[in-house]
Amino acid sequence: MKTTHFFKVIYLAFCITTIVILSGMSQGNDEVSSPFENEGVGTPTSPISLQMYECIEKYSDQYDIPKYVAYNVAYKETTYRGPFDWRYNPSRISCVGALGPMQIMPSTSDWINKVDYPNHRIMTDIRLNVETSMKLLRKLYNRYHDWTIVCGCYNTGRPMINDYARYCGSNKNYKSKWLSLK
Repeated sequence: MKTTHFFKVIYLAFCITTIVILSGMSQGNDEVSSPFENEGVGTPTSPISLQMYECIEKYSDQYDIPKYVAYNVAYKETTYRGPFDWRYNPSRISCVGALGPMQIMPSTSDWINKVDYPNHRIMTDIRLNVETSMKLLRKLYNRYHDWTIVCGCYNTGRPMINDYARYCGSNKNYKSKWLSLK
């Protein structure tokens, strides 16, 4: 009984700390430090779902990708459901060989990054994977000027509108799929 109470207290403390950090960062409060400050975005010591959140926030801003597009792609590719999705597993390989949280094809990574990263790194380095995804989305948007077509191209490799594209390009209520603290 005491052990269960101890873990509940630890979990509650972790949740409160996380909320304080995230709310401080989202309000631009410079006095609240991010757990990712010392080692860059997506520090491996933080929970994977928080690493994803940090990376998507940073790189969607850096490459001017609408949040709804970035988070919808993450949801469709690997069922990412927000910063409190503690069971999130981004280390996936699709049946066609797409890797990691944003399901990046190795050849696409080579083209976007101008570096031949090992497949294992593309799959497990959340920062690299998300940044590559945001670079790709920006490059596609600069070409097609339509987020729905961009999402279809991201999904299929061709500029088209399919169910994936309609969802990712129009669902602005992306947080409805997110898990909350309970």
